Amino acid sequence: MRILTSSLSITDGKESLLTRLVISHQVLNCIKCPLIGKCDFTRNLSNMAMEGRVDVDAIEALSTCELANLRSLLNAIRKSGDNKEFINRLLNLLIKGSVKSHLRIELLKEGSVITMDDFSLVVDNAKSMINKSIALSFNLIIKDSECTVELHKVSNDYLDYLIELVSRVVPNNEYSLSSLLLSREKFLSLFIKDPMLRSSLVLASLGLGDLAPVILDQEVEDIFITQDSIYINHSKHGICRVVNADAQAIAKQFLKIANISGVRVSVDNPSGKFSIMISNKRLRISVDRWPLVEGLSVHVRLHKKPFTINELINSGSISTEEAGKLIVALRNGFSILIMGPPSSGKTTLLNALDMALPLNLRRIYIDETDESLELPTPSIKIKSIIGKTEEVLKSLHRGYGVLIIGELRDRDHFEALIHGVNAGLQVLGTTHADSSEALMNRLRAFSLSELIDLSKFVLVSMERVGSVRRVKSITYPKSFNPGQQEVSAVVSVITRLNRVINDDYVEYSIQLNKLLSNGGGNEPK
Repeated sequence: MRILTSSLSITDGKESLLTRLVISHQVLNCIKCPLIGKCDFTRNLSNMAMEGRVDVDAIEALSTCELANLRSLLNAIRKSGDNKEFINRLLNLLIKGSVKSHLRIELLKEGSVITMDDFSLVVDNAKSMINKSIALSFNLIIKDSECTVELHKVSNDYLDYLIELVSRVVPNNEYSLSSLLLSREKFLSLFIKDPMLRSSLVLASLGLGDLAPVILDQEVEDIFITQDSIYINHSKHGICRVVNADAQAIAKQFLKIANISGVRVSVDNPSGKFSIMISNKRLRISVDRWPLVEGLSVHVRLHKKPFTINELINSGSISTEEAGKLIVALRNGFSILIMGPPSSGKTTLLNALDMALPLNLRRIYIDETDESLELPTPSIKIKSIIGKTEEVLKSLHRGYGVLIIGELRDRDHFEALIHGVNAGLQVLGTTHADSSEALMNRLRAFSLSELIDLSKFVLVSMERVGSVRRVKSITYPKSFNPGQQEVSAVVSVITRLNRVINDDYVEYSIQLNKLLSNGGGNEPK
């Protein structure tokens, strides 16, 4: 039997005093303080943690710390039985610290609201209904060719307090799922440096704390929640079952998040898709409910950071020559369809090609979930709720550009593709099909085969072999006859960029476009 550990912080899963102290210090950001060896506050707070008591008096104790400021004060807020007394004491300390101008405190009958620059902290009198359960690590146990996941759940007063606190953070302006997550991330960044811990606490504030280490692990590609089980798809070990999590309780949280995102999943609309961003990781979430399935079913696809063309070449997904020729077709205005089975790298390649389009070219993204890039371009992102065809027809009045349709799945989606092409737009899209023949059979099933000429498209077929997603074949239109010099110039640009280490895909896109625009004459900086 082999046990592999994936962890966000060092913990043996047992709540020893040492573990509680380490986590407490990490959360409070005191562990790196130069005065920690002489700090009575830290010592007293540690004693409180061991005795299970952290109260409003901790705020008063914090005022003696030489490094105390707004960030530290917010970190020590503890909900008490008397919210007005608590807020008044906090306000007095903030006035002493000359930070009154940075926030506004409103005392209401139902509670209090602390308004800051980018978000508000709602301290109401109601008892929290948030599930404070959180896991910070997990074990992969391989036995008899079977893989199971054992979550290490943590029960800690400080973490419970922070989950409670961050669950009360809301955006000041437009309320949306993305703005809610962003405001909570900003709030936690005031006093927690560890980005993984911040992301775990944000997930916990949504009731997804048990899945935090799984969601944030780079080797986990999918999460499947059925009526009574949770499984993950691990890039190295395949399908693994999660053994100590409440599947339906977590599924219900995803259903609530779907409603917050604007996706209504109900008996008459039993399926919905949406996406969220956590720690620069995009989650594409599909929620199904009765009568489509028994209970609730959830599929979470975990997208890592966008891959550049160079990274796809280095990973074996596409050859340099193929990449060069494909970019030439792209920049010459040819429409491209990327097909393949699920999890074969279609969207990954689509985003890599998006980076190679001219940055001054107007993009119109249409999809049910937001999987497109954030590039410095004149672009419009449209979340398709009522149908892709209607959104495409609207987009024709939004000006010329390239139309990027996420997943072409239903008849409505392919009709949208046809409208875009017939309007003279360059169209990029992905679809599930094993080959051009399989794609044509889908079009015949929709009675659309005579309305679209696939021979005018660049057709890219993807496949997955083990853990490698790669281009299986590329078919070009007969009208595409690039000169070898043109392709070689793009290959030269790609080769030059391979010597530049840059994790920022936006900066990579800027450099790539500069070189492509001037024929590869200048070296990137």
